[in-house]
Amino acid sequence: MEDEIKKLLLTMHDLTAGAETCMSNLQTALIYNSSNTLKDCFAKVEEVKRLEPELSKRLSELSKSNPKLKPYESVPMHILKIYENIEKLSIEVEKKIKDNILFSDKAMTEVTFLLQRLIDILRPTADIILAKNAIVRRYVEESRAGIVRRAIEYATLHEERLIEGLCLQVASSIYLNMLDAIKSIAWHAKEITVNLVEWSLPRAV
Repeated sequence: MEDEIKKLLLTMHDLTAGAETCMSNLQTALIYNSSNTLKDCFAKVEEVKRLEPELSKRLSELSKSNPKLKPYESVPMHILKIYENIEKLSIEVEKKIKDNILFSDKAMTEVTFLLQRLIDILRPTADIILAKNAIVRRYVEESRAGIVRRAIEYATLHEERLIEGLCLQVASSIYLNMLDAIKSIAWHAKEITVNLVEWSLPRAV
């Protein structure tokens, strides 16, 4: 049983770490206006969709006899949600490239910055699955809050540019959809770290 538990934790760790790679692929696709790297993201999404039901089921079964596994029960679902939002990002980037829709330099800088911030929190999120750490939890929480603040700020500035006629409606839709997906990914990463560390902290009697 211990070997199976280790295998389950390693699988969740590797899937979460894989999301970091997808962020890099999305950055590359945006910067070079090429969808070549997106196929790996779509393939990874399908892999997670296939693995999540069995991961969730097995963790639920094992946690009945091993309460320490209880906080891990929600992790596969959060990983799935991260990848569903990666899929949304990939679809939007693919549409931008296919239809030759241009972003302003400012919009490109904003999106690539936020993708980089996601890269910065997905690695520690993966690591916390194997080694719970309150310091890492705080880092992910604070980073997520920073991503949300920036995304809201960028959306507001973008709306102003749209009103001034500085960008097209079709580009605006893609841009705002990407911001929403980025915020969702950050939220689910935060939930993984908070839930795992919360359960490991000493509780008052």
